[in-house]
Amino acid sequence: MDKAEKDFNIQVGKRLRESREKLGCTQAVFAELLGVSTEHYRKYESGATRVSGYKQLLLYHKYGISPFYLVTGTYMHNTMDVSDYLANCSKEQQVFFMEQSFAYILKRLKT
Repeated sequence: MDKAEKDFNIQVGKRLRESREKLGCTQAVFAELLGVSTEHYRKYESGATRVSGYKQLLLYHKYGISPFYLVTGTYMHNTMDVSDYLANCSKEQQVFFMEQSFAYILKRLKT
């Protein structure tokens, strides 16, 4: 792996860790979703191992973590329509989204 690829993997891993922490999830939870050991998952966050497109898609479907964000570090602001997302996601995803939204609002109200 050349230096540019290694640096890229490190940045993706950093964004993955930040996204996981914002959701309040453990490495073990993400590892289980991705079908890897916790030790292997740690390699994703450290940048030692590349996160495949398929695994990024799993994270997107379960937690709404944008593959575009993981890869580029920027959000595509005009692509997220909350009502469209809620209408087309599973009941589990709706509940998770609402729980995270309320937790975020409560946290902001306390500060």
